[in-house]
Amino acid sequence: MRIKTCILTLVLAIGFSFSNCDPFDDDCNCPPVLDYFDIQGLELKSYKQSGECCKDEISENEEINFSDYHSLFLFYEVDYISQNHNHWNFSLMNSALACSCIGDGAQGSKNEKLNSFTIITLNDFDSDHLANAPINDFFSVKVVNDFVDLNEHLSQDTSLILNQFLELKLKKAPELDNEFKVKVIVNLSTNETYESESAPIRIIN
Repeated sequence: MRIKTCILTLVLAIGFSFSNCDPFDDDCNCPPVLDYFDIQGLELKSYKQSGECCKDEISENEEINFSDYHSLFLFYEVDYISQNHNHWNFSLMNSALACSCIGDGAQGSKNEKLNSFTIITLNDFDSDHLANAPINDFFSVKVVNDFVDLNEHLSQDTSLILNQFLELKLKKAPELDNEFKVKVIVNLSTNETYESESAPIRIIN
């Protein structure tokens, strides 16, 4: 009986001593993680407000009120690189309660920064911004939980790209042509240039 008690105590002690958990070295039986991403392209999608909490993708040529227009999302198309080291863990704890798995690319781009970021209208936006004019001035970008002026953010951002998407909010509706379609051109510090066009939608006041 004493031997069984000692073995149980030893197993429990080992279990708790190895049960600590953090996002990059966990005991959740998570698959191997690729820490970084490498940008290979872009995709643009427009979204409208849906209720108090949510947003839905806007279909091509769909007409919406400007008050219902939520944002333009830029998604980086990426490859994941640099596999994280795996560490052996043993625990009697329920892994679902201990922690949760992280996704690939959680540490951002390994060596890519933004050299330039330009949004170009493909229709006549207003009298000063006709087709093929840059319209960065009319956008803000979400940083953490707040939207800040896009050009101001770009002028201050010297860090590696950390997120696989950008959320861009349009400050005003088009005035001359209610068809809204843009092209985004991204130039990276690695001398890569990518561009993508959004599907046309119609925005009315």
